[in-house]
Amino acid sequence: MKTRWIAGVVVVLVCVAALTVAVRSKKTHAIQIGAVLPLTGDLAIYGQKMKRGIDLAISQANAQGGAIGRHVQVDYEDDQGDPKTSIAATQKLITVNGVKVIIGGAISATALPCIPIIDRSHIVLFSPAATSPKLSGASKYFFRNWPSDIYDGTAMGEFAARSLNIREAAVLYVNNEWGVAISKIFTDTFQADGGRVTMTESYEPDATDFRTQLTKIAARRTQAIFIPGYLKELVTILRQKQELQITAAVLSAYGFYDPKILEQAKTAAEGAVFTAPAFDPDSQDPAVRNFAAAFQKEYGDKPDIWAAQAYDAARIVLKCLRAGASSGPEIRTMIAGIKNFEGVSGRTSFDANGDVQKPLRFMTVRHGQFANYTAEK
Repeated sequence: MKTRWIAGVVVVLVCVAALTVAVRSKKTHAIQIGAVLPLTGDLAIYGQKMKRGIDLAISQANAQGGAIGRHVQVDYEDDQGDPKTSIAATQKLITVNGVKVIIGGAISATALPCIPIIDRSHIVLFSPAATSPKLSGASKYFFRNWPSDIYDGTAMGEFAARSLNIREAAVLYVNNEWGVAISKIFTDTFQADGGRVTMTESYEPDATDFRTQLTKIAARRTQAIFIPGYLKELVTILRQKQELQITAAVLSAYGFYDPKILEQAKTAAEGAVFTAPAFDPDSQDPAVRNFAAAFQKEYGDKPDIWAAQAYDAARIVLKCLRAGASSGPEIRTMIAGIKNFEGVSGRTSFDANGDVQKPLRFMTVRHGQFANYTAEK
């Protein structure tokens, strides 16, 4: 009896050991990709949404066999939206984790300082949201699937002058890489179309009181204020603008496209007009409907533009891995050749500078809801 018991234990131990080796082998042989996002700090609201989009794309891929028969694993690093932290995180993923492609540089300020690193290492950096014109052609290993500020700022400058018939506008921008770039492009375009910028004011990313800038702008009695920014600051600006009874129209950029702005700013957001990528979570397009349904099932929430952009970025990387690309140069060559990729955020192609080519749309806040902009009759 004792001999049988010992034999049984040995069998169990052998099975456990075999299972452990199998699990370790699967992990060891997984294809690793990196991701550097702001997962904590002021920009975490965007980074966490991007992470959900990436995780969903990877989960769906692994359920279908991964890439070339191997499991795909994402190694995440949190840059907190800080450039120095982003540099350290990128270096770690390349030198320690050995990844050949990184989804990240979520914003321009964290993408730009990593350009020398990817150039030296020949590793692809794929940003789902960095927009600075300085990134265009900065490295043959850098790509982004969010239109650059040149496209975004030009579109709003022309739209304000030609479609909204605004002749005078002030600019109130967040003082970072993105804010400086897009405000300049808007100004140049708007003035080239016959508009006049009455005043330009900046604010720091962590500012909480904008009354001084708003009061200066109000004194000019301008028709509109172009306000590129992020959720926390935008909500405060809108509330303080309303408190000061400033009636100038609000123009903005993609940072405005966040449901929390509607929840927190309430009536202060009414009538704002802003640019946004083509993604529409309520679209009847089959690909978008499937994505929205899967996202809702997984997270209990409707996907937004940040999740959609990151989801498409991950899917483009997966497309390369599934085709057998395994090195930085191979992945880079494949992404550069992508044309008309059917993403949930729009049909995607890349130009020679690594910039995406896909449509923008103009949106507004109407009766407390986001809606496509249509001219009042």
